[in-house]
Amino acid sequence: MDIYVDILLAENILMNYLILWLTSAAVKADTSRIKRLAAATVGALYALLIFFPGYRVLYSMAMKVLLSFLIIIIAFTPQRFREFVKQLAVFYLVSFILGGAVLGLFYFTNTGAVTPGGVFLIEGIPWTILIGAGAVTVVIFRICLIPLYNLLERRSLHQDLTIRLGDKSVDMVGLLDTGNELYDPITNYPVMIVQYSAVKELLHEKIREIFEENLEDDLERVYKGFKEADWVSRLRLIPYSSLGKEKGMMLGFKADQVFIGNRCLEEVIVAVHTRPLSENGEYTALLNPDLFK
Repeated sequence: MDIYVDILLAENILMNYLILWLTSAAVKADTSRIKRLAAATVGALYALLIFFPGYRVLYSMAMKVLLSFLIIIIAFTPQRFREFVKQLAVFYLVSFILGGAVLGLFYFTNTGAVTPGGVFLIEGIPWTILIGAGAVTVVIFRICLIPLYNLLERRSLHQDLTIRLGDKSVDMVGLLDTGNELYDPITNYPVMIVQYSAVKELLHEKIREIFEENLEDDLERVYKGFKEADWVSRLRLIPYSSLGKEKGMMLGFKADQVFIGNRCLEEVIVAVHTRPLSENGEYTALLNPDLFK
């Protein structure tokens, strides 16, 4: 069988680039075409080593794993270990799907050949098979795997937590929100935003009236309510800005303790939001990233 190195190299670069492109789309990695092309070229050059007997030792499993590490580093330059693991896992997943699609099309079309070194080579250079396998992989990834990945990614940001105040406590699910950069202007404690319905049982009846009657902007009524509840020392006014409201003020209180996982936090401010935070009710709190430092 005649093997054309230039065509084999081009095929490998094309397929490696497709894998990296799908990986970057799934993990939403900020990378350039040049970096993806460079990583794809490194992988393609490695595939050519099978034709050099002195280099076949580099085809061990350990070396292949190290190569995948190098490809991810070149293509995405991950800044954190967690990012690296996530990108590597998706990279392998896409590779296996694409490899399965290629082998499946080889099987149905009776093309392809296997060398003694275990490398599957294409006989007759059927670009239609490569294009077809790439199309199948893109469809599977777009329709099935990207939505599933996004769902799992959102789930990983959910945290079970408990807010304790006096002898009362409430349990809820919070979402780690990188956009929540609120801090108490007095103590500089991080602020978590909690849906009113989730903390209602913790609040004194006089304070409930404030939220249920939408009187958060009536500072005189707010102070009176917190004073009658003997909560003045807990009262916090949290300034914020959002789309459509440049200078807003959220009403909150100092919690005694907040439990997130196995961690107990005492320097946390709870800002109360009267409207639902999640359309489907998946979470009822937005957590400041500083709560996890």
